Amino acid sequence: MNKQNSLITRYCLAVVAIVALLGPLAQNGRGDFVLWYDEQITVNSHHNQGILYDTSRAFIVSGGSVHNLYAYNYSDVNISGGSVDYLYPYDSSTVNFSSGSITKPLYAYDSSTVNFSGGNVNGGLSACDSSTVNFSGGYVSGLYSSGSSVVDFSGGSVDYLQASISSVVDISGGSVSNIEAYDSSTANISGGSVSNLKAYNSSTIIFHGRGFRASGSLVLDGERVLGTGILSGEWMDGTRWVVSIITNEPTATILAIPVYILTIDVDPNDVGIDTITPSVGAHDYGGWVNINAQQFTKCPDVYVFDHWEGDVNDPNSANTTVFMDTDKTVTAVFVDGRKCGDECHPYPIGDLDKDCEVTFGDFALFASHWLECTKPECD
Repeated sequence: MNKQNSLITRYCLAVVAIVALLGPLAQNGRGDFVLWYDEQITVNSHHNQGILYDTSRAFIVSGGSVHNLYAYNYSDVNISGGSVDYLYPYDSSTVNFSSGSITKPLYAYDSSTVNFSGGNVNGGLSACDSSTVNFSGGYVSGLYSSGSSVVDFSGGSVDYLQASISSVVDISGGSVSNIEAYDSSTANISGGSVSNLKAYNSSTIIFHGRGFRASGSLVLDGERVLGTGILSGEWMDGTRWVVSIITNEPTATILAIPVYILTIDVDPNDVGIDTITPSVGAHDYGGWVNINAQQFTKCPDVYVFDHWEGDVNDPNSANTTVFMDTDKTVTAVFVDGRKCGDECHPYPIGDLDKDCEVTFGDFALFASHWLECTKPECD
């Protein structure tokens, strides 16, 4: 368990060391192509090696292939076809992958970003050293996250996903066959399909859903999931899910946190009032939620908040809270706040009595103060 985790970490560090040594080689012209600054290349044939520096960009298209590709210093690699054997994004560089294939492992490190929406990585994808992977489509056999990296998994398919060393994984869609979590890592699961789960040492796994049920030797102690067995429930879109919790060490934390629907309405609803935070409509929440209503002004209409209807903490305060322990609906009630002198009905010039009209009464006020002086020398 820990041996495998340690091996992956050491491999990430070894790759970093190798890439660091390749920098001087690239500068000596050892690559098939070396790009700098705003240079760019479209790869539609075979290259043995390519190296990108600064903000340069490479486009790998159908028919193109690169055996070794290294990206440094905020450079971009865009793969929409063809293949790359070894790809190493480094130094906050970005990889956008929409189709094609990477035949060997893909390692992202040193705050680099991989946006993966299609294609496949046959040798696995690793995020090391505060890197980010946004995975929305395609296939990868293994997805590994370590060193405070972040994985946002919303679509596609992965056979094996591992989170370790303070990394964070958010799963909201797609299919994951197996998840393992280690070393103060966190996995938030709110959608998709997860088949098997193993939680080790100080890791935290959080299921955000509703209708949780436990079977086998698994039990629910409030929000805490204890033991091993089958955990099932529903995501907020109504999709049913089942996961087998195979390993649940006492030092690990698995939580099943219920999420409920907060629906926010507004009255009157026929004038387009939408000055509510969160916005009018349905939202998924759990626990305490802050809500706020502000004055609506769209001349000539002016509406001011009057009160909340529904289960809120303070119905008379525009800024209040709702405790989400079940599905709830609240309504912000506004009243017609139009008045003389407001934003939509300002006082005209010469309106001395502030009634929004210039009449003989205003002239009389003007005449009654004729030749009055407020200068210091008039004292």
